[in-house]
Amino acid sequence: MKTSLATSPTPAKFAPLLFAGDLTRALESAARLGYDGIELNLRDSADIDQAGVATQLRDLGLTVPSIGTGQSYLGDGLSLADPNAGVQAQIRRRMQEHILFAGVLGASVVIGSVRGRLDDRSPESRQRCYDIAVEATRSLAQFAAAHAVGLTVESINRYETNFLNNVAETLEFIDRVGSPNLGLLADTFHMNIEEASMVEPLRRAGQMLHHVHLVDSNRRAPGLGHLDFGPIIGALGDIGYTGFVSAEILPLPDDEMAGVTWMKTYRRLTA
Repeated sequence: MKTSLATSPTPAKFAPLLFAGDLTRALESAARLGYDGIELNLRDSADIDQAGVATQLRDLGLTVPSIGTGQSYLGDGLSLADPNAGVQAQIRRRMQEHILFAGVLGASVVIGSVRGRLDDRSPESRQRCYDIAVEATRSLAQFAAAHAVGLTVESINRYETNFLNNVAETLEFIDRVGSPNLGLLADTFHMNIEEASMVEPLRRAGQMLHHVHLVDSNRRAPGLGHLDFGPIIGALGDIGYTGFVSAEILPLPDDEMAGVTWMKTYRRLTA
């Protein structure tokens, strides 16, 4: 498996990102601490110096396994489940820009918080929003396929969204979309809240598992909460997972120590 550190070029308030707001420091720190790559979380790919970032990554020997897209929803209120046609046009354009940048970097694009929430006022409105999210994801997956880019759908706990909360629901959604370049992103912080078992969902996902956020129960680095990561690493080995495991963690006690602790614990678990 390979390792990545999750960051953002823009500041983030109490978010599970390291060195947010200082991308150069994030890249240099990731390389120095022994990470293989950087998980970039972007509001809008058009807002950054794409050529400059690509050069920095190449010079430091880092890759980008994925581009996170949640800031479009959390900061701008744009989501893939929104029935408003204007919002759909905006978020699809923005996601297409992420996909184009991902194609340059050899990265995938994450559908996490950007999916938004379903309208729970009635079963009919909830189903309508779900169907809109399926159709939007299918359209983006087709666009991504044309640029040799994969998409990963992340299971997120019930306190942050009201659908696709666990691995089973997310795999069902992926199956509904029906695109071969679509996979699962499993985050152990969210799994700790939603799953009865930490290992069976990973085994059930099998080859559909395309990315992993390795995070403890308190959203800090592994070893600083109560999760037992030995069986989790074992399950990843059982299914032959060779992709990235990412440090999408809170910068506590600070960015540097969080990054150091994550890497030390990961190396001990995989020794």
